[in-house]
Amino acid sequence: MMIRFWKCMVPLLISVTVVLSGCAAAENNISLLQSPLLANKQHEELREVLTKLLPADVEYLTPKEAQQKQSIFIDDINQDGRQEGFVLYRETGENQQVNILVLQKEDGKWNKVQNEATAYRTLDYFKLEDLDGDGYKEVVVGVGVAKLAPEKQLLIFEWDNKGLTKKVERNYEALDIADYNEDGIADILLLEGERNISQTAQLFCYVNGQLQSLSSVELDPSAYHENIVSGRLLDGKKALFIDNGLGAHSMLTEIVAYDNGKLIKIGDVHDRFLFKAYPVYSKDINNDGVTEAVGMYIPNDWGDAAFVEMEFFHVYDNYSIDGTRKTVEERYTNGMKNFYIIIPPELYGSVTVEKLDEGVRLLSSTDKSVIFEVKWIDKESFDNSKIKLNETKETVFYTDIKGNTIIPRENFHLFEDDF
Repeated sequence: MMIRFWKCMVPLLISVTVVLSGCAAAENNISLLQSPLLANKQHEELREVLTKLLPADVEYLTPKEAQQKQSIFIDDINQDGRQEGFVLYRETGENQQVNILVLQKEDGKWNKVQNEATAYRTLDYFKLEDLDGDGYKEVVVGVGVAKLAPEKQLLIFEWDNKGLTKKVERNYEALDIADYNEDGIADILLLEGERNISQTAQLFCYVNGQLQSLSSVELDPSAYHENIVSGRLLDGKKALFIDNGLGAHSMLTEIVAYDNGKLIKIGDVHDRFLFKAYPVYSKDINNDGVTEAVGMYIPNDWGDAAFVEMEFFHVYDNYSIDGTRKTVEERYTNGMKNFYIIIPPELYGSVTVEKLDEGVRLLSSTDKSVIFEVKWIDKESFDNSKIKLNETKETVFYTDIKGNTIIPRENFHLFEDDF
């Protein structure tokens, strides 16, 4: 414990200077019993107990911003050889507050330990995590007063012989729990503040039942935190990708990471890769464990077009802690028809777009030769002599070009292919 204390205090002395919101969809008892998340034996045993302990009309809750999408969590959090069960639910009457039913298994039977009523109506987050490195897991809960309210409440409980004891209760907007400072123990990164006044990301460690600040960094005060992704950089560092709505349609991505004893923001927020004309969200597009931030650019000969007519290419980049970036993929994206075309690396930055009545062509920026074509038509009107690229329930995407093109046909994808 003392080692953890000084790891937290040193950065604090040097510099005296999240993701994820909402309430998940509720289930009734019938759907809970049928859930594949309850397939293992322990959950089967526990669900039988719940039918006796709880009213039939309670709503079982799944935390929206959590890796484990389930309503029941089972673990031996105090390492005494007995399992603890945590059931997340909400009452359906006038008092619709989030509750945590706590049980413990002894001699093969589940016994109720306590029912923790939170006094909040929505469930944002739930995780069992050892926050101080003592071998025992804390219970971390995020709750809110309403589904769309940005401000939420972080609750941290510890287990003692009588059940859960609340140690922390404080405001937050978004949170992430991960080992940002790479000391082998999870930290808590909180986004907090008031829009148009001041917004910050602040990193905490948990010591002796309290949160102690390691570092903080200012965020854009006017930004609306629209999409938040807990991810990793190209060099393996933990980072939080915050896709912010700005004004009517623009988006700014702020990447927060921990380096040399402090939180930092990575990259130039004024470049086309982090500040863009409309929302595009950060994600790990190739499932390699590294999160890509999305930039965009307008083809050279489209600069004078009206904004609503503008065409864009999307660029997915990996970032390193020093701010350098590496392009992973470039796409032409058509949001109206929900498809994208992957551009080969040798053509990055050298492709433009020609619109057709019911289609588009990708052209070489230099000689305007056609390098890809896609057209669309109602499925009932499709002529099978055409070369089909893909189809949806109502539309067929095809091309009239019989031979090979520089961009292969397999580079055409529907958005739904990603899900």
